[in-house]
Amino acid sequence: MSETTDNEFQKALESCAREPVHIPGAIQPHGCLISMDDTFNRILQVSANIHHCLAVSPEQALQSSPQQLLGKQLVKRLQRALKDAAFSTTALRTTRRFGDQTQRYNVLVYRSGTRLVLEFEQLHYNSRHHLLPAVNDWLDRFARANDSQILLDALTEGIRELTGYERVMVYQFDNDWHGTVIAESVNDQAQSFLGHHFPASDIPPQVRALYDINPVRSIPDSSIANVPLIPAEDPDNGPLDLSQGVLRAVSPIHLVYLQNMGVQGALSIALYKQQQLYGLVAAHALQPHPLSPDVRDAARSLVQAATQRLFLIKAHEEARFLQQVRDSQALLAEIRGQLREPEIILQEHGYDWLELFQACGCALVYPKHTFGLGRVPDRPTLKKIAAWLDHESQSHGTWQSNELQLTGLTGLIDKQDACGLLAAPLPLSRKNTGWLLLLRTEHIKTQLWAGNPEKPLHDDKDGRQLSPRQSFATWAQQITGQSRAWSAIEQRAITDLAEHLAVAISAHEIAQLNQQLEHLAHTDALTGIRNRLYTEQTIDTEISAARRYGRPCSILLFDIDHFKQVNDTHGHDAGDEVLVTLSDIITRNLRPTDYFGRWGGEEFMVVAGNSDLENAAQLAERLRQAVETCDFGPIGNITASFGVATWATDDTRRTLAKRADQAMYRAKEAGRNRVMIETVIETTSD
Repeated sequence: MSETTDNEFQKALESCAREPVHIPGAIQPHGCLISMDDTFNRILQVSANIHHCLAVSPEQALQSSPQQLLGKQLVKRLQRALKDAAFSTTALRTTRRFGDQTQRYNVLVYRSGTRLVLEFEQLHYNSRHHLLPAVNDWLDRFARANDSQILLDALTEGIRELTGYERVMVYQFDNDWHGTVIAESVNDQAQSFLGHHFPASDIPPQVRALYDINPVRSIPDSSIANVPLIPAEDPDNGPLDLSQGVLRAVSPIHLVYLQNMGVQGALSIALYKQQQLYGLVAAHALQPHPLSPDVRDAARSLVQAATQRLFLIKAHEEARFLQQVRDSQALLAEIRGQLREPEIILQEHGYDWLELFQACGCALVYPKHTFGLGRVPDRPTLKKIAAWLDHESQSHGTWQSNELQLTGLTGLIDKQDACGLLAAPLPLSRKNTGWLLLLRTEHIKTQLWAGNPEKPLHDDKDGRQLSPRQSFATWAQQITGQSRAWSAIEQRAITDLAEHLAVAISAHEIAQLNQQLEHLAHTDALTGIRNRLYTEQTIDTEISAARRYGRPCSILLFDIDHFKQVNDTHGHDAGDEVLVTLSDIITRNLRPTDYFGRWGGEEFMVVAGNSDLENAAQLAERLRQAVETCDFGPIGNITASFGVATWATDDTRRTLAKRADQAMYRAKEAGRNRVMIETVIETTSD
């Protein structure tokens, strides 16, 4: 693109991102909508098609009271639902008589500001009983899957079987919000997009944000005109926010997009990983294809179950990788009473690291010493790379790139030698820092796009605007100058490895390292996390580091609420399962610098290295929410109470743990399921 065209394209992207898709002022025609004040006094807006659904004209509906329009029984049910302070959305089933006929409806109810919105959809038959066996069969299949690709393939097949749609895809976002189809089930009539990429502009930011509010989007028939609301805006509050609804009208831009794609019916369901949008399950019908609310709910249930299984599988894969790295670290324990030279350590273990991290070269660079293994630059160049990292990484954290030609290192590392670098600091002392470097070679690949990702522009009254792509034919792009990307678990692993190497390199700390390495294999037998002995040693280590480097150190002590009741009601085996599941939840939500162990019974400890009280309290609140929102199966929901304390100059492990324990018991006394820090300041959930 020319500079002028590029500027126009950027402005068009920004204009597209401002499209108010949450307040379209209209709905899709497969249902009707009623908006009223939450005191049940006035009907404020209705959809223009209400007569087709409820046999009353818009004018009559707007002149009626909620009791007259909906009936006293339904109003009473709504009033009961609103008494719940946590009310957000609910689905009700109701019937209406028209002469000698009775019509059943699914009614989705949600708040929109101070308004109560009801979306009616007709139910033609009871499909719940029919769907249950099929859903259970797919859930059993998901539970048996031990490979993420097999699981995702099963998910797409299951959604296609439930919906009858011609194409179902799992669409994963990258860091730039471009999407890639990583699994697909498709029949002979639909085009396959497996392995294809879609640009971020296909799903702009405000649309992605809607999935945080409502994870399901259904478009039964993209060829039928939207139905306006009457009046067009709420008399007192302006446009009605329909984010939580299922009937929300479709953006005109998206309708053209679907038309160009040959799609007339669509269903998309969001995939989330740790409260972050991970991808979408996108189902496409080539002809209009209405879905009953029961089918939509069943599809969502399949997605939720598969998502939980997917990230459990990935967690196990990451755990196996981390264990391989830790096994390599454990070999350092063989250096008992011997002060091996760092170069010998690199020669003995470096080839294992190259294999584990799929790297072509490895190097240790620290003051007065530089060692390399495999395909690496010469020593003077390695020193220059380390100096650049010292300047660039002000926080002295892990640094990574899989496209070095776009960084300040492009003149130091030849593209023919390596295109990717993963670097972790070696914290040798407060003043001296070294680096552990891993390099990767170029990975040339052909990236397939579903049509040219550069959308055309057209003139509009508001300036140059984006036009949906006219074609989704495969468009190939060759990617050069990049290595394979460094995963988050690899970045976490190299941080841990670098810390152990830093200790090994410091000769005066070798004896202490040997004593600590003897206990690396000591884990809690039930949960597989660190036991109390090693957790205490970790606290001691962090306190020593805090004194030496002048950095903060905090601990989080937490206890499962009403755990005795779990054991008494469900048995000790179920109680043990709760402990194991909770350990998995906490482990998946920790940062690379956190250490997690079982303190005793139902008490656990997180050592938050290099974290002050505020950061530790934020971590504790995130962990509390992760526990609270997890489904523990037959047990239901479990909560935990957290106490947080931070290291002070005169603290020992005992005094620090005592303050955390006192804070935790204040959280218990204040009502449980909350975070208390070592002062009388608390973080709670409503």
